[in-house]
Amino acid sequence: MLHEGMTMTRIKAKASEMVTGRFARIVAAVVGLLAVTEPAWSADLSPPPAAPVPYTWSGLYIGLNAGYAGTRVTETASGGGAASANLPGGIGGFQIGANDQFGAIVLGFEADFDGTMATKSVTGTGITGTAQIPWIGTLRGRAGYAFDRVLLYVTAGGAANQLISTVNVAGIGTANTTFTHGGWTAGGGIEAAVTENLSARVEYLYFDTGNINVAQVGAPLVTVTGRLQDNLVRAGVNYRLLVAW
Repeated sequence: MLHEGMTMTRIKAKASEMVTGRFARIVAAVVGLLAVTEPAWSADLSPPPAAPVPYTWSGLYIGLNAGYAGTRVTETASGGGAASANLPGGIGGFQIGANDQFGAIVLGFEADFDGTMATKSVTGTGITGTAQIPWIGTLRGRAGYAFDRVLLYVTAGGAANQLISTVNVAGIGTANTTFTHGGWTAGGGIEAAVTENLSARVEYLYFDTGNINVAQVGAPLVTVTGRLQDNLVRAGVNYRLLVAW
């Protein structure tokens, strides 16, 4: 009986040791697993990366442009006679402006000055001569809608150009004149940001002087009136200055 009791005691001790050892191994495995997975948990709990800052069109800018101008010149003499010509030519110059952005709406203004190569003979009934337009400048407001780094805009305002003309009215005489004429302009364009400060654009402008005084010729005095209508297509680049606005 004693022997049997000792045997039972040993069996129970062995079983206890096995259970204890197995439990210890399970605990050790769980601790090891937690140690391995903790970095992943930490990474999962880290804050998400910051969202990219939206592009802003606000600020002052300066730029260069080049393109094409097609001008229609018409002249009419008070004593009878009329003439016209189309003056195509390249243009190029600079612009300066400023924008302010409100959500997706962009408002601003711009001034520009372009030299042109538009010159041609003007012919018609009772009137001949030449016309040359050395330069054109505008001062305009702009309003646009920004699709982040792409801006669609419309523009309108005042404009001026210079007309150098020789007018010959048949049977009356010839006059050489140089006048600067004002007018209005309107158009639109698209501009895209290339970098944070540099953007490129393409735009169209229509310019119209309405009826203007071109020359007064001879005695009896004959007044020659005219009209300039210009279509400008220009490509350009702008650099936004790091100036608070």
